[in-house]
Amino acid sequence: PITPTTDIADCYENIILPAPPTVTDNCGVVLSPTGPVEGTIPECEGDITYTWTYTDCAGNIHDWIHTVTIEREDFSVPANTFETVACYADIVLPTPPSVNDHCGNPITPTDPVESAEPDCEGDITFTWTYTDCKGNTHDWIHTVTIEREDFTVPANTSETVACYADIVLPAPPAVNDHCGNLLTPSEHPELNPPASERDTKHTWTYTDCEGNTHDWIHTVTI
Repeated sequence: PITPTTDIADCYENIILPAPPTVTDNCGVVLSPTGPVEGTIPECEGDITYTWTYTDCAGNIHDWIHTVTIEREDFSVPANTFETVACYADIVLPTPPSVNDHCGNPITPTDPVESAEPDCEGDITFTWTYTDCKGNTHDWIHTVTIEREDFTVPANTSETVACYADIVLPAPPAVNDHCGNLLTPSEHPELNPPASERDTKHTWTYTDCEGNTHDWIHTVTI
């Protein structure tokens, strides 16, 4: 019998087969082996056998077997990415990076998992998970920071009436925040209505979720 040998490789492509040993028959004649015959290649990790067969002139047969164990190594993913947008609707997700396992095989990530959307401002993470055949797993995360921008209100208005009792207040204008959300204004009560001719102001205040605030003023001249 010829003593078998073993080796370990991280990838199938990195297997380097040894030269088969020199074997002579009982009369000292060097035998030329056939082979190697390769065993089944594992889908991920496992053993592959390589068999050389020696046969002498009498038909005596002996195999020499070299076993290679595939032991996968871990892989890596690119650095996480970040961006800032004004509104949730402005988010455009990037294409996740191309990632290969340690042996150069492309890995298809899972669909992105989205974290909770903040009520106003804050971070949202989108996570893609890559897993190789061995079960090594790494996340690639894209973080989007919602940073609201200010909004505007229409120009103030004014009118002239003869008497205080003639005042008919207009409906305040419809105002949206920067992201298109309708804002409900607060109305400031009028203090000390005029006893004679002068201006009286009526003020509505609009405030968005970030705390940006703007007044819309309707001025009535008596």
